[in-house]
Amino acid sequence: MPVSFEKLIIGEKYERPYLSDLWGYKGFQAISRGVVTPAGTNFIVLFVTKQKQSALTQYNDYLNGDLLHWEGEEKHSSDSRIVNAKAANEEIHLFYRDIHHTPFTYYGQVLLKTHQIHTTSPSQFIFSLINDERRPDIFEDIEIHQREFKALEQTEKEAVVKSRIGQGVFRERVIELWGSCAVTDLANTSMLRASHIKPWRDSSNQERLDPMNGLLLQPNLDHLFDLGFITFDGQGVIMFSPTLSSDDIQKLGLTPSTRLRKLPDQLAHYLDYHRTSVFKRD
Repeated sequence: MPVSFEKLIIGEKYERPYLSDLWGYKGFQAISRGVVTPAGTNFIVLFVTKQKQSALTQYNDYLNGDLLHWEGEEKHSSDSRIVNAKAANEEIHLFYRDIHHTPFTYYGQVLLKTHQIHTTSPSQFIFSLINDERRPDIFEDIEIHQREFKALEQTEKEAVVKSRIGQGVFRERVIELWGSCAVTDLANTSMLRASHIKPWRDSSNQERLDPMNGLLLQPNLDHLFDLGFITFDGQGVIMFSPTLSSDDIQKLGLTPSTRLRKLPDQLAHYLDYHRTSVFKRD
């Protein structure tokens, strides 16, 4: 059968051998590249791996909320076609995984938002997800990244895993650092969540347990911060995503003067990461 996405489900996981059989290829090697342009179709298929094998060219590719940050091929062979995809009525479909040798998650069609074409280095593209129906959950995060803490001692491994849900040693350290909500000073810690500033899935094991990579927040603030609807500038003052209306902000009980109660120096690079890689700017 010709290449089609009708039998694929957004959010489901697929491996190249299955897709190659589905699409009528003789072997999965036919779709082993990062960019596949099936002959006789108006499709461009991206197979994106965030953490690649060490022997391969390392591109800075990652998902940030509903945006895909992607570096083009080293030889620039697909740059022009991707830039002109919309004008040529071509669809770009995304298969993404966090780490090599795991199945890809199908994210459906993506649209090119911005790009910078380079000649001596990979070009840079940012795509928006059209069908953002599924994000990796807690258990998927742990499963995907388990190789990173496989060699740890059992107690440290347990601490790293628990830190994904804001529990264990990480939570204890964050409570010790903040004592109460980092913004409102709400002191009932049973109501507060220990949230990573640099997301768990993007952090090293050391960063996953570092209390300076944590904010103690009441649930509404934790939710907004985790999804990138709010962040904090270099002085600890709140920043609102343009996706929030002034009415939203008012009903949430927030104001432009809302800020972190303190700003330890060690938080700076974590907050920088959150502003650039998590915060929704449009």
